[in-house]
Amino acid sequence: MTRILLGCIVGKVSSKVVTCFRALLDFIYIAQYASHNDVTLQYLEDALDLYQHNKDILTDPKLALRTHLNLPKFHAMVHYTQSICAFGTTDNYNTEMFKHFHIDLAKEGWRASNFRNELPQMMHWLERQEKVAMFETYLDHFEGEQDSAVAAAADIHDSTPPRVIVPTKPAHVNQTLASIQKNHHCPSFSRQLRIYLNSLLNKADSLPRANISSAFLPFDKVNVWHSFKFGRNVLGNNLESTEEKDWVRAKPARQQGLGGERFDTVVVSHTDEAQNTGMKGMKVGRLRVIFTLPEMIGNWYSAPCTWSTTGHLAYVEWYKVSTQAEYV
Repeated sequence: MTRILLGCIVGKVSSKVVTCFRALLDFIYIAQYASHNDVTLQYLEDALDLYQHNKDILTDPKLALRTHLNLPKFHAMVHYTQSICAFGTTDNYNTEMFKHFHIDLAKEGWRASNFRNELPQMMHWLERQEKVAMFETYLDHFEGEQDSAVAAAADIHDSTPPRVIVPTKPAHVNQTLASIQKNHHCPSFSRQLRIYLNSLLNKADSLPRANISSAFLPFDKVNVWHSFKFGRNVLGNNLESTEEKDWVRAKPARQQGLGGERFDTVVVSHTDEAQNTGMKGMKVGRLRVIFTLPEMIGNWYSAPCTWSTTGHLAYVEWYKVSTQAEYV
């Protein structure tokens, strides 16, 4: 569209303006080449020199287009040839990072102000966001140190490599089921929990499946963990007799809409046919919640004895794996 408009201004403005815009368009198109050599880079430099020689017409008071051209994008043109030589053609990088910073540091800050004398408010808001981000980094580091300490203690007390290592303290104590369903993106968590608890009952006491959805849950809070660790050698990968462990995480974002959440994909042995290689007997899903059932129901009643033997539980959303190959 721009090259079409260039033809429209011929005869409408001075030839110096047309030359300036033509040089700018030449620079833009040459800079987008998928490959460069010394010849094309010289074309780029020639277009830049022609633009620099004629750009003063754009700040001419008679035209009243602009009072200055002190813009970052215009200055960046000087460094294009050097950047292409150092980092490759321009299809290998872009300016999306600066666009993202503009959204986070300018637009969000402006929306958080009262739109009057907004600049000091935006600076204060940005300072607070940076402090929160620094504190979140500290918390992540602190939680990682705690988890490592728990894993080290488990190794000291038990010479046999444990299958699963879970941090001693939960990430959230008594988290409500409603907040779990919202923050962990699992709206069916309560329903599946009812189905699981019903399976722990004797056959005479269990409810028909049609009535489970409306059954009463005797609690509305559970302890939630965000990660656990398992030894890789239990999967048959211990080739060098070295203990290696891997993390599995089900961690929601600290604040809604700010990202940072992580719900890992897991491969679970589902039947006795499961082997270390291949997918036979395996199921693939996304880990959503790691939790334990409460030891007390309300303030007075102990939980059923069958609950105490369950240990840590995981809520996994299974993927639907197609049985037919798809050719693209």
